[in-house]
Amino acid sequence: MARDQVVDIAIDDGVIAEIDDAVERTADREIQVGGDLVGPGFVDSHMHIDKSFAACGRRHPKGNDSAFDFREIMPREEEYFAEMTVDEITENALKDIEMAVAAGTTYIRTHVAVNHETFGLQNVEAVTRARDVAANLVDIQIVPAARHIPSEESKQILHDAIELASGSESPEPALVGGSDPAGANKDIERTLKAWFDVATKQDVGLDVHIQDGGTLGGYTLDRLHEYTEANGYEDRVTASHCYCLSHLPNHHLDRLIDQFTESDMNIVTCYQSTRPTMPVRKLLESNVTLAHGTDNDRDFVFPHGNADSLEGALIESNKLHGDRTFVEDYRWFDSNEGLDQLWEMITEQGARALGIEDRYGVSEGNPADLVVFDEPSPQWAIIAQATRRFVLKNGAVVAEDGELLPEYSVSE
Repeated sequence: MARDQVVDIAIDDGVIAEIDDAVERTADREIQVGGDLVGPGFVDSHMHIDKSFAACGRRHPKGNDSAFDFREIMPREEEYFAEMTVDEITENALKDIEMAVAAGTTYIRTHVAVNHETFGLQNVEAVTRARDVAANLVDIQIVPAARHIPSEESKQILHDAIELASGSESPEPALVGGSDPAGANKDIERTLKAWFDVATKQDVGLDVHIQDGGTLGGYTLDRLHEYTEANGYEDRVTASHCYCLSHLPNHHLDRLIDQFTESDMNIVTCYQSTRPTMPVRKLLESNVTLAHGTDNDRDFVFPHGNADSLEGALIESNKLHGDRTFVEDYRWFDSNEGLDQLWEMITEQGARALGIEDRYGVSEGNPADLVVFDEPSPQWAIIAQATRRFVLKNGAVVAEDGELLPEYSVSE
């Protein structure tokens, strides 16, 4: 429940115990905020922490010497991971987690590559290990993703990956991931059937990349909706990126929005690749769950990235300006209402997408996963890129002024 007032917040045993105008309690530590914003920890709904920092280690970013060509990325990644050890991938993932937590993130969903032909399950093993090591800093959901899925070998390794990612003490469920039934796999029906075969057998949700554009991507979303309903998977499916929503005519877009709400399908967009014409406002005003992720950090896909959701919200505000030919939406994301919607995407909307809304937010009884800013509102926090003065996880201060506290460091 959002409040625009000055209150006291009492934390007891890692839980928000009381919120009132004046809490009459004693405490081991008091933090004076001075009327500035206290918000919930950010929800980063789409990351790739297994790939993080892959472009590092040289004077200039690796793999960034010429014009971007997506066809060159996969061979580079294959070669990179064939030479990496589980320990090295784990260490990079932990560095990425620390960077995210210092920026105010307390919940992450990360996609993790699996490949039956070359590096197998090593990335899932590494990220599962990193998740367990960093359990006191952040809650992490893992989405094993096989790029080429219809073969029996790929289905089996995805089964194995989900079991591995679900086999620790973490309460967060694994999900089925994958990408581009048409563009990458050349067979929409076989790919969707394979995804749902694995998901239903394991009784887990799905979060899949739908990156094909135009009417091809729109048709894929139509079929994803039909498979969702046929398998009784309402409220268990997330479609990430969905670039096609930027390209479709209104009648097709309106039909998809009706389908999203009908099947409670979540949509995730990422600031690095959000199209300027992405219908963010229309999706949100239609009550579609639209969350946000920071995607890649300094890897072969993107050489930049700071795992910072607040930075992502500012970039989204600029990318979604529109222009004067789109009068209704022109600069709407610079308005207080528009900035508030961007804030919702990195907080409450993300919580809904991850299925944690019942235990998320600045409310009594919820875990004390909080961020104290040096600005008075979500709008100013985005505009000024507010300092994260304190980041709390389960009531413990784990970061101050944008830096993880040394005693909470989990990387070497």
